Amino acid sequence: MNVDALFNNLVNGPTQAGLTGGMNPQTDEAPNSLASFSGMLENAMGSLNDQQVAANQGVQDLITGDADNLHNVMIQTSEAQLSLELALQLRNKGLEAYNEIKNMQF
Repeated sequence: MNVDALFNNLVNGPTQAGLTGGMNPQTDEAPNSLASFSGMLENAMGSLNDQQVAANQGVQDLITGDADNLHNVMIQTSEAQLSLELALQLRNKGLEAYNEIKNMQF
């Protein structure tokens, strides 16, 4: 499974009709804040995917002999690796915060 499929799963959620229908009443300002967060997340994931694809393409070009600059390919792969690690840390912190909230007793 590639990053695009995972991202689409994350953004679109369940695809079966009726699972989310009628369960999420929202006011006029809620969709704007939700759309801005969702847009920010979509842009970040798109940028992460673009970096991963560019790094993979650079490595493929280096292997096939189309690219002759090892330095640039190494920089691309390092940037892609750091971006992925940052995304994973953000996910971990978000899950940790969610679990703390979930375990709160009122």
